[in-house]
Amino acid sequence: MSVTRFYCPQMHAAGNALVNWSGHPLEDLLTYAEIYRSAACRLVHTHRKLDLNTPDHHVLPILFLYRHSLELFLKAIVYHAAEVSISQTEMTVALPRLWKVHSLVKLHRMAIPVLQANRSMDVDLEELGSQLANAAAAIDAFDAGSYAFRYPVTTTGSSSLPTAFLVNMFFYSDEMELLLDTCLTFCHGLKRDAKQSSAQMKLALHSLTDACAAINPANR
Repeated sequence: MSVTRFYCPQMHAAGNALVNWSGHPLEDLLTYAEIYRSAACRLVHTHRKLDLNTPDHHVLPILFLYRHSLELFLKAIVYHAAEVSISQTEMTVALPRLWKVHSLVKLHRMAIPVLQANRSMDVDLEELGSQLANAAAAIDAFDAGSYAFRYPVTTTGSSSLPTAFLVNMFFYSDEMELLLDTCLTFCHGLKRDAKQSSAQMKLALHSLTDACAAINPANR
């Protein structure tokens, strides 16, 4: 099969998918976050119907998809706040560092000023901050670099996960769905209210470039 045939199927064929249709990739952070979340949710739904009572290795894609969705939501929170809160020069410095961060704990720390600067009536920001902190810490404990759920070994050849690592995909999914749903509501509100609260957020986010540099000192 040629590359052209692989990526350019016949028009109107079943299974066709259109990606990057908006032409505004930075605005698609939320879209991508929702896509990975939706894919995870579909896999969980399929497994529920199978009614299996034995450990299942197929949980790995689910763990990764939810983890990646949360990472994208956190990056969207930081990006959409920074977009209206810091100068273009600072954005040029901060954003490349933001994309390189994969630790959920570090991304949560970068999002804290956004949560503190907002007065969203759509969500309980204190509760959201606590939920994000707990989820980030729990996931980073085993997968701080977004590798453990994708590769069986680390770069040094050791096991990516503890031996006989047991996780319940349904509990994990239920917890993540609640968190990501709140994240989505907050992000929509953030985009809606960003211009009105830009002055307050600018004050809270003036150190974003310093925070990014501290997280990635090698990238200075």
